[in-house]
Amino acid sequence: MAAVIEIGSNPPSQADFHRAITQRSDRWYSACLKITRNPDLAADAVQDALLNAWRKRGQFRSTSRLDTWIHRIAVNAALNLLRKSRPGVFEALEHDVEDDTDDPERTLLDHELESDLAASLARLTEVERVCFVLKHLEQWRVREISEWIGTNEGRVKQAVFRAVHKLRVDMQHLKEQES
Repeated sequence: MAAVIEIGSNPPSQADFHRAITQRSDRWYSACLKITRNPDLAADAVQDALLNAWRKRGQFRSTSRLDTWIHRIAVNAALNLLRKSRPGVFEALEHDVEDDTDDPERTLLDHELESDLAASLARLTEVERVCFVLKHLEQWRVREISEWIGTNEGRVKQAVFRAVHKLRVDMQHLKEQES
């Protein structure tokens, strides 16, 4: 169960943070790795996010989940680190699928899908990858994406549209295999 703080409660406690870290740190790291494509930067982003979240825990809005709040801080930290390491340029992203099953056949299929998607994502432009990941995997709004990458909403929409189209074409073989 995700760490949820009730409305009107005190700031998250150390135990709340430990519970969220235990349950979700892999997800935060995976999201940061998708953005930075660098394991060290991704780990730094998660660490920065946790430190910032702890320092700013008094600002936490108890109407949301703690792990979601930290996730958002981690994604923002990854984007900031990426900007600092390569100003004005986004790096390619990789896809990482969480494994929620013990079924070996399902695990193999998930791994194959992960590999196919990672290869397809690698063929997108950097802006297309970032916009696609933030929109469809991280559930950001177009306005938020445009503010983060410093462009207008129309460019973000175009990048997401192109990415979706390219991914559909690139991964058409999967649909054909189902038939």
